[in-house]
Amino acid sequence: MAEQYIDIDSLNIIREKLWAVSNEKKITLEDIQDRTGFSYSQVYRIVRGENNMSVSGFIAVCKALEVQPSKILDFEIEIPKYQPTRKNFK
Repeated sequence: MAEQYIDIDSLNIIREKLWAVSNEKKITLEDIQDRTGFSYSQVYRIVRGENNMSVSGFIAVCKALEVQPSKILDFEIEIPKYQPTRKNFK
């Protein structure tokens, strides 16, 4: 089975933004736990941890923080130079 892809740099940016919103709005990890129904360890892993997070978990935390996901995901990533697509190999 293939290894799970994890983009640590992007996850760190997302977590920093989630943490900043949490601090700005004074919403604690326990508050997020109450609002999502997740365990404290799940909330910690999403907002402060280093593991990969699911899109559903991310959305739930955004709702708990009363912030649109687009605000958290508003950052640039480096796009690699790929070879032409298979369709263009002909």
